Amino acid sequence: MFDISLSVLPIFLLLITGHILRRYNFPGGDFWPAADKITYWVLFPALLFYRTTTAPLGGDLVGTFTIALLGALAACALVAALSAKLFGISNPVAGSLFQGATRHNTFIAFATADTLFGADGLLIAAVATSILVPPTNLFCVTALVMYQGKDGTTSLKKRLVQELARNPLLLAIGAGVTLNLTGIGPIPVVHDMANIISRAALPVALLCVGAGLHIRAMKAETRSLVISSLCKLVIFPFIMVGVILMTGLDGIAAVILVIYGAVPTASSAYALAKQLNSDADVMAAIITIQTFLSMFTLPVSIAVASAYFLGG
Repeated sequence: MFDISLSVLPIFLLLITGHILRRYNFPGGDFWPAADKITYWVLFPALLFYRTTTAPLGGDLVGTFTIALLGALAACALVAALSAKLFGISNPVAGSLFQGATRHNTFIAFATADTLFGADGLLIAAVATSILVPPTNLFCVTALVMYQGKDGTTSLKKRLVQELARNPLLLAIGAGVTLNLTGIGPIPVVHDMANIISRAALPVALLCVGAGLHIRAMKAETRSLVISSLCKLVIFPFIMVGVILMTGLDGIAAVILVIYGAVPTASSAYALAKQLNSDADVMAAIITIQTFLSMFTLPVSIAVASAYFLGG
């Protein structure tokens, strides 16, 4: 347990460093919004493209990951939607609740996989990301547009196409998976360039996640904070473990799956909440609370998974 905590600690120290730098306005100006943009539009897409091009996308692993990830995603989406209706939560807040319950922080998941398992961990993490990112974005964009309550079916379809077609993570995954499954494989020069760019993705992304944390927003609507955190940090990983045990998956792949279940919601949910008229303050609070909780819950989850699935 102590060794796992020490291994994961640098990731959270980067988050804290990012928060401190932004709090004291260093390096100043519009640096952090610009850093967010370059991470979202360039650095992380390069990492996803580079890894999905060579990720092991065939065999039983993909089937097990698909059942676990999409099953957990659907369950948390259902719990979030029903809870919002049951407790009479307003549509703008319900949209943020939904994102908090279903999205995952790919930056933290990738960084944790890299820290613990190196290149092998990143390859398996690329499989998990390629499976989870497309339906997560589809679920969240659909839910947020519907919560607006003023768009018809035609408008909903148009909005969905617009949001999904310009998502750089989806485009990068699509390109990488296409090259992978068609047998074309890595393209000389392009693949090498993506590799160089991708090396900056995780450290910059983690600093940006930390810079985006909003401590003052943590006093926001309590019910949404509790429900979304229970969904993302309890129900999601619980379903993961259940599928792992049923399918007999073990080793590094099983631990990576637990990591994806235990990471907090995505920091990019804040931008989508603002863009699609959800309550951005509540979204900021959910992101902040879950990220801080995961500093304690993620090492515990990894330690338990490692002891059971790695035998140590």
